[in-house]
Amino acid sequence: MSEMFYRQRIRSDSKYLTDESKMTGKGEHVIIPVDESELREVMRVNNSKGNPVTVSAMRTGVCGGCVPLEGDVLSLERMTGVIGIGIDERGYFLRVLPCTTIEEINRVLRSRDFSHLIDVTEGARERLASEPVPYFYPVDPTEMSGSIGGNIACNASGPRTYKYGPTRDWVRRLRIVLPEGQFIDFKRGEYKAEGRRMSFPAGRSYFSFDIPSYNFNTRVKNAAGPMFHEDMDLIDMFVGSEGIFGIIAEADVYLAPWHPLVSNILFFPTDEECLAAVREMREDPLVDPEFLEYMDGKSLDLIRGVMESDPAMIRVPRLPDDAGSALFFDMQETEDIRERYSRVSEIAGRHGGSLERSWCGHEARDRDRMRELRHSIPRSIFEYVASLKGEMPGIHKMGTDMSVPDEAADEMMSYYTQQLDSAGLEYVVFGHIGNNHPHVEIILKSMEDFDKAKQVYQRFAEKAVELGGSPSAEHGIGKIKTDYMTLMYGEKGVEEIRRVKSILDPKDILCRGNILGVRE
Repeated sequence: MSEMFYRQRIRSDSKYLTDESKMTGKGEHVIIPVDESELREVMRVNNSKGNPVTVSAMRTGVCGGCVPLEGDVLSLERMTGVIGIGIDERGYFLRVLPCTTIEEINRVLRSRDFSHLIDVTEGARERLASEPVPYFYPVDPTEMSGSIGGNIACNASGPRTYKYGPTRDWVRRLRIVLPEGQFIDFKRGEYKAEGRRMSFPAGRSYFSFDIPSYNFNTRVKNAAGPMFHEDMDLIDMFVGSEGIFGIIAEADVYLAPWHPLVSNILFFPTDEECLAAVREMREDPLVDPEFLEYMDGKSLDLIRGVMESDPAMIRVPRLPDDAGSALFFDMQETEDIRERYSRVSEIAGRHGGSLERSWCGHEARDRDRMRELRHSIPRSIFEYVASLKGEMPGIHKMGTDMSVPDEAADEMMSYYTQQLDSAGLEYVVFGHIGNNHPHVEIILKSMEDFDKAKQVYQRFAEKAVELGGSPSAEHGIGKIKTDYMTLMYGEKGVEEIRRVKSILDPKDILCRGNILGVRE
């Protein structure tokens, strides 16, 4: 049997054995198809041999989803590019290949030159080019070098989820290659469950099965596995499934009109005052921010330390000496912007903040510098954890990815600090406070800290679920957080997902270990 695709043995130091989680796996070969026909042949050949395949793209995930446990790595890195523009009753959409980065999508849209793209619907290219405002892909997953396929696979989100919702809400169509090499091409609304029964054709095959009995939590930001509920859309089964059911070969994603933005960082004397201001801004419809990003006092101290030791690493102005906390947010430059800023000023003033002492800018350069300040926090921690790998190979980044409903936000925040202080662990808190989804990053000093952090993290996950939230708000489950699937859905729910996988992937070759873990 001839193999039409690139295939090479993986070395022990290969980039294909790890991702941003700093977890390291093992694999035999890396396979790199150039198009869908090769992708289908890869799956047909590997399925016939019963050879496990782990799907990989840009490897920006932090949960080990693309880290192989065995078998081959299937890298989609050559299946990249924006290929078409269309329009339907909801609006404009782009047709993209799976390894196209979010950065590339927005670069193409900013260029306003669509001449090289196909018209998915007649005249769509010309219409989009002539729009008075540019359009953009509104899901901001923080890591702009991540692939659209990876984002769909884990239902990624980010700061702008506060206003625009997660990846799932923006997926119009998927083209999926199944483990045995069949494919299905379908739009949202084309295949829906009848109650708890899902049926659909794929090539010469026909699949029909009962969907899991749990109802996916949509009250909070949630990336804990695939969505299941009565009368669900088939699209939603694949979004968030992390490659265990099939491989994304192509996708259509909707766009939104872009409006000029003003970026702001407000500084507050204490964490408590900043969080009080957040609550008011979130409840006031006039403010209407694009996102609300929190940086606690310890985060600011971390940034100050990095700037002092390596000034070139973070290219932002010096932080105010008396800043004990900070809030980063964008606002659209609408006609009522002055009135909205007046309201922000009132809110900030009641809690020790001031517009006069804030950072503000609408030029791209200024906005990028503020974004750089926020993103320097996790990057500094990533680099620190990587520096420990030589002495402690089993260590990896330990930070929360949990969300809770509005009414439980204060209780969850208090629980974080109480548990960490009791355990004697160092930490910083920052991130998506608008969705009650702050990241609590634990600063590990030893394997003893790592062991304590794992115990604390488990308690965090249990508390988040108890309060009606999710233990995985935006980064997916991967291989690192599989225990939390049972926490969310019970043993019954996990077994029901396994049954769906066994129907679509009878030899269990696709993305072993993701979401469901590995059976002994």
